[in-house]
Amino acid sequence: MKALQNLIALFALAFLGLALAPQTVAEEQVSVRATLILGSNAGTGVDRSLAKYERNLTRVLRFDSFKQVGSGSARIAAPGSATIGLSNGHTVQVNLKDAGEGKLRISQKWSKSGRILVNTTTLTARNRPLVQVGPAEGDGKLILLLVAN
Repeated sequence: MKALQNLIALFALAFLGLALAPQTVAEEQVSVRATLILGSNAGTGVDRSLAKYERNLTRVLRFDSFKQVGSGSARIAAPGSATIGLSNGHTVQVNLKDAGEGKLRISQKWSKSGRILVNTTTLTARNRPLVQVGPAEGDGKLILLLVAN
């Protein structure tokens, strides 16, 4: 009888230990690509590197020319953050959170040489381009395109 009581106590302690142990959840890695674009009406068309985004860019923006001027990428654990360098002092700080149902909440802080240009949060599906219009540059505007896979 004593052995049975010891065995029950041992199982109870093991179960309690498992119940109180911290739960570990594997962090999901998300690949984020940021592309800095100059949009203008220079009549030069769309860079080949931007061909797959041409429909999105021309639908959303009133420019006939789009030139890639910088890009970068990062793998980010969701939830998590990373800063992506683009070019000419431009960076974008990206914070990711899983929003459920296959969507991501992406906070982005686009800066140039430490000065914040755009600071926003968007709910989006994976592989859907996010387009942010930034400051004027020459005869056009700078555009930030983010894609999270």
